[in-house]
Amino acid sequence: MKEVKFVHASDIHVGGFAGRALRVKEEETLTTFVNRCIDEKVDFVVLAGDTFDSNIPPIREAIMFSKQMRKLKEAGIRVYAVYGSHDYSPTRDSLIELLEADGVLTVINNEVQDPSGVWLNGVHGLVGAKEVYRFGEPELAAKHKPSIFVFHTAVYEANMTPKELSVPITNLPPGYTYYAAGHLHKRIELRNMEGSPINYPGPLFLGWSKADLENYFRGSDTGFYIVELEGDGNPRFEYVSLRGIQGGLVEVSAEGRSAAEVSGDVERKTSELIGRLPSDSVVLIKISGRLSTGTRAEVSIGLEKLRRKHAEYEFEINDRQLSDPEEVEVERGEQFEERAITKLAAEFPVKVEPAFIQQLIHALGEEQPEGMTKADYEEAVRSKCAQLLRHTLGNQVFE
Repeated sequence: MKEVKFVHASDIHVGGFAGRALRVKEEETLTTFVNRCIDEKVDFVVLAGDTFDSNIPPIREAIMFSKQMRKLKEAGIRVYAVYGSHDYSPTRDSLIELLEADGVLTVINNEVQDPSGVWLNGVHGLVGAKEVYRFGEPELAAKHKPSIFVFHTAVYEANMTPKELSVPITNLPPGYTYYAAGHLHKRIELRNMEGSPINYPGPLFLGWSKADLENYFRGSDTGFYIVELEGDGNPRFEYVSLRGIQGGLVEVSAEGRSAAEVSGDVERKTSELIGRLPSDSVVLIKISGRLSTGTRAEVSIGLEKLRRKHAEYEFEINDRQLSDPEEVEVERGEQFEERAITKLAAEFPVKVEPAFIQQLIHALGEEQPEGMTKADYEEAVRSKCAQLLRHTLGNQVFE
């Protein structure tokens, strides 16, 4: 088999940021990416999940991305993709499905062979990493060489998301030449027991959150891999960095300080930073801690004045960890869920136990099985909920 060259990218999160400057940079980054793929004369592109930030992204970004994929198709470059936890839809109501119908990409649902001779298989990323239970299925093991396994899941050895479900490297389907991973927003390079690369390229652009933007300004990698395969030998790969965003981070602690002091510190540090930046740069302001006097609202007013004063810059604000002097800390995780369910049970029209509320939420949240129509899925959910209500409350509730 002749040498095959492909690109591995992930976590583009198209439509993840609403700011004008970041939307422009997103399009510029994708243009650079597509042009590099064409210049390198790659055979195909692999997208390892979260191509979009949601299953139905904003129309402007959807059109922009569709045009970029069309350029790849016109250059003879195939595109293969799996869903990620952000753009997955159990009902297949996703822009990815539309792009596949338009012939600009192929969704990897089963084993597929590229015209180059390379085989691809994969597992879609699901909300809550529920896909981890699929990795032990024997039919996922590689049957051909060379082959690529594409997935959107954290591996345990990466140790980045300890509270999230993950899969040990030993549980990955064996026998593949290259493992194209996505989901973790950091460049990570690992290998399995057979010596095959397991690569996470990190976000192609930024990701989707203020934390991703902060990591970018702190120097985190964003980019993609160019991979070369030849026969059954070890893949050769090169990381291509894409860093086109100008800007910086302003970080201010509010712990034990007044709202006026915090606002003044933010303005001073911001002025120092933008004095070194061209217009249209992106400034991320991060404020955390508990105020001694004043309120978050006062700080927000100061931030809005700062935006107007420096309108030629784009500001992103992360004040989620800023709290008022007497603000009650919000419960998180299982404690919050338990308290919320108990409250819902108490407010239910008739007397029920919290366990009933949990069962009802679970029934409403079940995903649509593959092969089931939307109408049949909705009827099945209604039937299951009705059965649960009758069992718990009796038939009188329907009379």
